[in-house]
Amino acid sequence: MPPLQIALLGGVGVQDDQGELNIGPTKCQAVLAALALSPRTAVSVAELIRAVWDDYPPRTADKTLQSYVVRLRKAVGAATIVRVGAAYRLDVDPAAIDVARFQQHLAAGDDTAALAEWGGTPLAGLESPALQPAVDGLVEGWLGAVERDLGQRVADDPESALADLTELTSRHPFRERLWELLMVALYRADRQADALAAFQVARSHLVDELGVDPGPRLQRVEAAILSQSEILLDGEAPPDAPPGPSATTLEDAAIPEDAASALPRPLTRLVGRDDDRRRVEAALDRAAVVTLVGSGGVGKTRLALEVARTRTTDPDARAWFVPLDEVRAAQDVDRAVAGVVGAREVAGRDVRAAVLARLRERRGVVLLDNCEHVLDGAAAIALAVASACEGIQVLATSREALAIDGEHLVQLGGLDPTDGPELFADRANAVRPDFDLDDERDAVEEICRRLDGLPLAIELAAARVGTLTATEIVDRLDRRLELLAGHRRDRHHRQRTLRATLQWSHDLLNAREQYVLARLSAFTGPFDAPAARHVAWPDEARDLDVADVDDLLGQLARRSLLVVDFDARGKRYRLLETVRQFSAEVLGDGEPAAATMRRHALWCRAEAQRLRQLLEGPDELEGTAGAVELWPNLRAAFGRAVAAGDAGLAAAVAEPLSSELAMRGRLEVGEWAEQLLPLLADEDEEGRLTWLLWATQRLAELGDAAGLDRLVARYGHGDHPIVRHARALVTPGGTELVDASREAVTWLRGRDESYLADWMQIVGVAAGLLRAGDFAEHDHYVTELTDRHREGGPPTFVHWTLFMRGYSALLRGDYPAAEQLFDAAAAVRIPDGTFSANGPATARAAFRNGDQRQGLRLLRDHIVELLEADVTLVPSRLAALEFITMHAVVGRLDAAAVVLGFLRETGDFGALAIDTVAAGAASEITTDPEHTARIQRGAGMDHLDALAFMRDILNDGLRHDAVRHRA
Repeated sequence: MPPLQIALLGGVGVQDDQGELNIGPTKCQAVLAALALSPRTAVSVAELIRAVWDDYPPRTADKTLQSYVVRLRKAVGAATIVRVGAAYRLDVDPAAIDVARFQQHLAAGDDTAALAEWGGTPLAGLESPALQPAVDGLVEGWLGAVERDLGQRVADDPESALADLTELTSRHPFRERLWELLMVALYRADRQADALAAFQVARSHLVDELGVDPGPRLQRVEAAILSQSEILLDGEAPPDAPPGPSATTLEDAAIPEDAASALPRPLTRLVGRDDDRRRVEAALDRAAVVTLVGSGGVGKTRLALEVARTRTTDPDARAWFVPLDEVRAAQDVDRAVAGVVGAREVAGRDVRAAVLARLRERRGVVLLDNCEHVLDGAAAIALAVASACEGIQVLATSREALAIDGEHLVQLGGLDPTDGPELFADRANAVRPDFDLDDERDAVEEICRRLDGLPLAIELAAARVGTLTATEIVDRLDRRLELLAGHRRDRHHRQRTLRATLQWSHDLLNAREQYVLARLSAFTGPFDAPAARHVAWPDEARDLDVADVDDLLGQLARRSLLVVDFDARGKRYRLLETVRQFSAEVLGDGEPAAATMRRHALWCRAEAQRLRQLLEGPDELEGTAGAVELWPNLRAAFGRAVAAGDAGLAAAVAEPLSSELAMRGRLEVGEWAEQLLPLLADEDEEGRLTWLLWATQRLAELGDAAGLDRLVARYGHGDHPIVRHARALVTPGGTELVDASREAVTWLRGRDESYLADWMQIVGVAAGLLRAGDFAEHDHYVTELTDRHREGGPPTFVHWTLFMRGYSALLRGDYPAAEQLFDAAAAVRIPDGTFSANGPATARAAFRNGDQRQGLRLLRDHIVELLEADVTLVPSRLAALEFITMHAVVGRLDAAAVVLGFLRETGDFGALAIDTVAAGAASEITTDPEHTARIQRGAGMDHLDALAFMRDILNDGLRHDAVRHRA
């Protein structure tokens, strides 16, 4: 035997060659007990804290626990208790622990050895509610062995068993099997009256203290005694025992299922999941084993219970619910199932055989709940039941698959966007009955979106409405693990808080998986296997094959800690935000975290540089799709670099895709520029000008002249062409836009920024010529740009030059040419999110061709899209122009007057459009004094106010028109 011996039976103690070791007070003993119950298995810090203090740990629990571990290490050796991430492991041969030896003997069916090992009540002298289920399981195992041993003794020498049975029935008065054995032993000892008196004592305990009658089996034994059945003398079953191949002895006679087998009654309604329920039902129609797989808190158990309930409405079918939360070892799963289905282990037949014998002639569903920590045991019993019991189906819930033949998986994700708010409102009303979802719908939808639709997280958030509004909850979601720390005593401890749910999953990983998952927290968006290899593996593992990386990522995905998505570009992984935040906590703030975040930033830069090459040419669509996917990671990398004061890294991350501000309206690039400018060294003139370009461009697109003035006052360069270009965009009149833009083009080409120079030619020079009304030069200049960019340029530049020529024709009154150019522009496929005039042009064409209602509807839809995209000033001008002309035609000059006031204040293009395309409407409006106040109202609107006004007017008009049509 190993020199170190750990005793848990009869009390906690440790011995070595020299004798008993001092392992400290009871709290130290509780830590050792929790570790020894799962030798060579990582036990999380959270579980150890719960073992010592239950649900009420002190604030210093982590540090105090460390002190207990230090003391234990001094007693048993430092190498005996090792730290594994956020967990500890007892590195001791299980043969050195009496409980492990006891369990091994039971598993082998050696009751004699198991009883010899038993040293008394497990953990005697400790009070640990968290460890009590393990204690109860051990006592149950011991009692089962005692009953089997006594059953054999009753058969061989009944009088020798009487003393032990009398003592045991007194100590365990509700254990009917002991009373059965006592009654049979008394009867065989010719003490029939005492046997019947024992039945009355048993009945009194059951009726008086529990309010239940003796079970059918105990009643059959009484009936056999009253009829003086010889079967009690030769060991056969009472004559009324259920028929069947396994009911040939008293020990084999059927026993009633435990009350725990009943499906738990749901105390809340199941919200949503209709499609998921149908998927599970369809899987059960095809397979004997179906496993619901998903991350912690996704609602697997709740859905499985609902399905099991609906599958067993037939009186001849039933469902058995087997919770595996407290089962600590795979070899104990069979016993947990046996206890629920009412199977009894007897001599010559192990627990699994007893389960199969019990279920073989039955119909129904066995629900194995929470299998992930005992997968081998759950898989083995599921396969055995499915293979041997034709009428039984196994429905399992787990964070990863059982991985057995014939298993059908149903992957469960977050709730649909419509169901999440309904769940939140349902649970919030239980806390605050006056909670009204309609009053806070936007905030609730944001909560559900940011919580990835996880039902547990949504329920925990809803529980906070007693003290917080939904908007306040949104504001605190960046620290969601603290926010969603509920205290529901009706839940298993691993689901009382979001952190506990994640800790449970994390503790099931091996050390390598924990290491990688912590470093994957750097990713805030999708990534592939090469990206993970670059960021999450240390330098010494850079030669690791990508296929090996993909395998490990697959393991994390199978454990529901990573989400896998497939698209035209291949396989992508991503972390749910709750998992990412937890993993970031595990990684911490030290040097490993800093090194990981730097590798992530450098990966972002390399990806951005690759995508830039695509964006600047004919593969722009592919490049834009990649930029959209990369952006969350890019944003995080930039923010971390700025927070660390690393201007060089921040600029390197942001610069390659900074042009997306101009091309797709990503105004946050301008915000990044304003964060970077104060970090740049005074002598970094080139860097300062680069980021002034994007800071000023953002303010110009917002029409913020005052903001431009403040920026230039702080950083200077007011005479530089890029600053003058931005000023000219918000300053009407003159040729400054054209002049400054031409100089900016020259400056950009001198920096080898051909792509940005081409952009400046279109949005600066060409736009300046158009708004100045210099149509001839504009058309000549822009036609050359169209021809150039058709040959290998980005499609967006072709599209822009065509629609600018279309507006030139429109402003000149050449409507056929305008429509032709707008059609040509619409035929160019451009990336989503790119500024385009397709919406106004399509609405105008429908309206002019006689379908006024369709034209108004298309304009309304376009304006709704602009509002959702939070667009800048330029698209608002084009929408306003179409609104004015259309509403003048349909007789709504009152609405057109408000928008005319807005358009008139938007600069040269607005004034030019009013004088040309909208001249008739403007004349009719301005000559009527009744519209003066309306024009002034519009003049005070910003572009978002104007868009909202237009949307509301169009909605009202379309609604009233629909009513008229129905009438």
